[in-house]
Amino acid sequence: MRRRRAQLVLLAAAVVVTALVPMLLAYAQLGHVGDPATTSDDRVGATLADGKRTLERTVAETTHAASNMTGPDQHRQVTALAVTRLDSAADAVESVGTDRGVSVDVARNESAARRWARAHCPGGPDRVFDACVASDGVITQTRANTTALVAVAVDVSVRGPDGTAHATFVVRGVRGAVADHRTRAYGRSPVTSGTKIE
Repeated sequence: MRRRRAQLVLLAAAVVVTALVPMLLAYAQLGHVGDPATTSDDRVGATLADGKRTLERTVAETTHAASNMTGPDQHRQVTALAVTRLDSAADAVESVGTDRGVSVDVARNESAARRWARAHCPGGPDRVFDACVASDGVITQTRANTTALVAVAVDVSVRGPDGTAHATFVVRGVRGAVADHRTRAYGRSPVTSGTKIE
């Protein structure tokens, strides 16, 4: 009788262990997927960085093209050229985001461009160049016998499953420098934050 009870206990234990093994294996496999928030953060950050590089390259190429094809006070022509090229670059950045599983929005920032022009374009009678003109997020200036693309202000927002990153980039065309300010907000509920260029 005792032998039968012992056999039944061993049999029951074997059944329980057999039932638990697939569950443990499934749990272990889930652990190898990685933290979804970290994965999303990486995709969001990488997409934002790639977007910045694309904008830098586009503004540099547009600056070179404008300097070779414009005369003085051709602000509308330079702005139109910059807008056309930036819209194409924005489409490319947004497409890369879709491929990575994040949503990307790129838009020119008119108010940031005006603030930047007021702060960085010298005025008064002793200025070397003409006044800057800010239009549609694009800053231009007559320098010598040509109209230069000085800078472009662009907002880039990247939204992933677990968070967002938002940055306003002022990409300088004439000198090639980039000023940016960004806000990241990661968590279960995506948060969109505004940014300012000082």
